[in-house]
Amino acid sequence: MFRALLRRPEARLFFIISVLFYICIHSIDAFLAPMMINQGIEPQVMGIIMGASGLATLMIRFPLGIISDVVKSRKIFIQIALVLPIVAWPIAWLEPNAITLYLAKAADGVTAATWVLYNILFIRYFDRKEAPAAVALLALAGPIGVFLGNCIGGVLIHYFANNIAFFVSCVSALLALFLTTRIRDVHDPVKAPSLKACIAGAKLQLADRSVWLIGILATIVILVPFATRDTLTPIYAEQLGARAGILTLLSNIHLIFYALAIALCSSVFYQRLGLVKTAVLGILLQVVSSFGIPFTSNLYLIYLLQALAGFSFGMAFAAFMSLSVVNTSSDEQSTRMGLFQTIYSCGMFAGPVIMGVMMQHINLSSGYLFIAGLSIIAAIATPLSVRWVHSRKASQPAEISANRSLASARE
Repeated sequence: MFRALLRRPEARLFFIISVLFYICIHSIDAFLAPMMINQGIEPQVMGIIMGASGLATLMIRFPLGIISDVVKSRKIFIQIALVLPIVAWPIAWLEPNAITLYLAKAADGVTAATWVLYNILFIRYFDRKEAPAAVALLALAGPIGVFLGNCIGGVLIHYFANNIAFFVSCVSALLALFLTTRIRDVHDPVKAPSLKACIAGAKLQLADRSVWLIGILATIVILVPFATRDTLTPIYAEQLGARAGILTLLSNIHLIFYALAIALCSSVFYQRLGLVKTAVLGILLQVVSSFGIPFTSNLYLIYLLQALAGFSFGMAFAAFMSLSVVNTSSDEQSTRMGLFQTIYSCGMFAGPVIMGVMMQHINLSSGYLFIAGLSIIAAIATPLSVRWVHSRKASQPAEISANRSLASARE
């Protein structure tokens, strides 16, 4: 099926753009935290910088989805977002300090917030029956892009100066921007909803406590890799003598096992365990990987724990993505997913920030233990929360129907 989809020139071009997009936003993540510590930047400042992309995504993603639905143009927003890292990373290379690095990471976050637009635009190139395969195909761009970004960044850092890796993000964004001039901005066949209608739908989702509850639990799940894989583990590995090649390998091990878990979720874990048990098992495995790393100085064991961390994150995060749209009508799924993604973006910001503060005022190991403890709480809360959500939806069908009717009337 994927081969048939990629036979279309426009689909191939868009897939390449999507790979470049992931190279742009993730190529420096495996190396930046230890790089900043070596430059004398305080750990808590380092954490704030590493969390800048998550904060920018948190602020931009939900309103961007609403605005793009009204304007019915995704291409222009994608292009504007790609310009930001093209400008920001060369400035950080010329003057690498806390402010320029923060702005560069924030630029990556704004660019990352447009990923939902890539999905919507790509689907428009295919018939409705081909949409699921198209989404699955585009999802491959993530692992491929991050893998290539890690490898290119690692090679440049190994043979040249550390800061030269900043240009990986810049050049990939520039190439992606050039290629976007060759794609069509396919518009929906139906009339665009008014801004008032979009806001009414957004308010309906904002008032739904179930999406907030699932979103907060997903925040803890996604906080783990941003706190460990991108922040603590590279610093700890470098303290053990690891260099750019080892940091690349650690990041790619996490990525490969994350992708493997995602691939097994629908075909194996969901069928045998169900959504909730898959999520809980994934979180418990995150506890094991987080708790184990600071108690060993053996890099081979750290590789194993990093593989477990990637696999467990894939299990838990995929399950929460599925739980977020369970029992949701098709016309609500886009807005609900946008809100859900906005909520869990808090973890992308909070993870590095909390780890930076704990490194500066306690020690590195305390960060891992904090993450493990937080994950235990999430594992206990997940089945209780899902049970509450299901019971609430079952007991209030009339209220939900009334709210939807009121929103429709306001349109």
